[in-house]
Amino acid sequence: MPLDAVVLSGLRRELEQTLVGGRIDKIYQPERDEIILNIRGRGENLRLLFSANPTNARVHTGRVQRDNPQTPPMFCMLMRKLFSGGIIRDIYQPPMERILEFTVDTVDELGSVLQRKIVFELIGRMSNLILLDDEGRIVDSLRRIDTDITDRRQILPGMFYRYPPTQEKANPLETSIEQISSYVESSPPGMRADKWILETFFGIPPLIAREIAFRSTGDVSPTFYQMDEMKKERFASALCDLFILIKSGDTTPYMLLDGEMPYDISYMPITQYDSRYTNREYESFSLLVETFFEKRAASARVKQQVQALGRVVSPVLDRVRRKVENQKKELLEAKDREKLRKYGDLLMANLNSVPRGARTARVVNFYDLEGGLIDIPLDPRLSVQQNAAKYYKDYNRMKTAERVLAEQIQAGENEIQYLESVLDMLRRVESTDDIEELREELKHTGYLRSTDKRRSKKSGQTEQRPPQEFRTSGGFTVLCGRNNLQNDRLTLKYAHKNDIWFHVQKIPGSHVILRTEGKEPDDQTYTEAAMIAAVYSQAHGGQNVPVDYTRVRYVKKPPGSKPGVVIYDPYFTAYVTPDKEAVDKLRI
Repeated sequence: MPLDAVVLSGLRRELEQTLVGGRIDKIYQPERDEIILNIRGRGENLRLLFSANPTNARVHTGRVQRDNPQTPPMFCMLMRKLFSGGIIRDIYQPPMERILEFTVDTVDELGSVLQRKIVFELIGRMSNLILLDDEGRIVDSLRRIDTDITDRRQILPGMFYRYPPTQEKANPLETSIEQISSYVESSPPGMRADKWILETFFGIPPLIAREIAFRSTGDVSPTFYQMDEMKKERFASALCDLFILIKSGDTTPYMLLDGEMPYDISYMPITQYDSRYTNREYESFSLLVETFFEKRAASARVKQQVQALGRVVSPVLDRVRRKVENQKKELLEAKDREKLRKYGDLLMANLNSVPRGARTARVVNFYDLEGGLIDIPLDPRLSVQQNAAKYYKDYNRMKTAERVLAEQIQAGENEIQYLESVLDMLRRVESTDDIEELREELKHTGYLRSTDKRRSKKSGQTEQRPPQEFRTSGGFTVLCGRNNLQNDRLTLKYAHKNDIWFHVQKIPGSHVILRTEGKEPDDQTYTEAAMIAAVYSQAHGGQNVPVDYTRVRYVKKPPGSKPGVVIYDPYFTAYVTPDKEAVDKLRI
């Protein structure tokens, strides 16, 4: 429920404390739907971000960093003309609406002080930043909305600004306890309680509606028919407590986390998910909103870059697989070459008994113990001797082909294994640094072309990023490679010969090193290290996954092999069922 009216209300109070009285120093427009204001106020410089992105509309102060275009867009230049040097006098939010009005004291060309407004509407795909003159007329907006888009309300220069049409629902700020009880008593028996809240009151998001139902009944979406009188009383009481909380403004910023990834934000603790998501309290709504959206944006960028690299690797992998399949078919044909040599021998033994120009030679097959006859296809344009020579030539060609094909198939299967490992690494990337390292690896192996030598050199420095580190319950350190180049460095350069190397058996995955430091790990440590290897592999969703392990001294890299490819002998095998939650607890 990002930035619903109540979260926005908490945010507005914070902005009022930090921004009112501040001077707008600089104005930037780094994106089509983003504006950043540098504001000097109360002894510090603040950066205020407005984003009218249809899916991520937000406003907050914080450590916002963006690359600005060399030439500012027209809207940015207009905003600079109207608001540069202006003093923020007031920040107003219409009750339970996702709208903020910034009243700014500005100076016109004649030196007169005018109060202009910046209106920010956070209403989904219609989110907008609107500039008003001192009479309340629209000067311009990030999005101009005319009758081609909607006939309900136009946002065009010269028009007087009007709020969006209000919803025909009850206002939580104006609803008494008696009215709540009356509404609940007259509710349709078959309607879900959470849906009823959404249809009866405006400004309440689905997450909070489900939370109220859950706190009072133990179910996120019970029908009123399923609720006895006691549950209805608890439901009305919980709804009343919510409205009191909203009216008082005594809200607290919370983020719901899926592991470390942001899932949702709220102004109260969320209990309906049990242990599926965790609540984390933040010191301010502004920090909450900034962290949530910036992390989500970073996650979206990583996902986009993963898809881009996947579009490079997947077609190559498909092509190599098809090539290897065709080579295997050719190899089967080459293995049947012995009959060609026999044909040549039989023809040479019957040079004078087969007439010239014949299409078939029927001769005694002396390779057959019973001495039966055999038909040998001939090219009528060639003599019998020439046909025999052709069979010998084809035999030798296939003999050579068998050797070459075997080598090519092995090389192809090695390439398939490597490309599958890259796709497995792509599945597990956590940051743009991981992406950059994989991109550098693909340049190193020739699957991506390096277009900028300076950037390639800089990227080479990021290769030295340390591997993932874990601490076992027995106190041993375990290192896990992030990509194939790092796998090579970790195993072949950094690991001690007495450390223990782990890798899933015959499946793409990370190299895992258990540092022994002269000690002998216990069985639990071995199990936890094997678990890490299983989790960070293509078999992460399997059961009883075989994980090979051996001393590092027995791990070798074949000459000319792809990054991450090694051979090892002797070794042992452990069987573990991957448990990412347990592994995450070991992570440092």
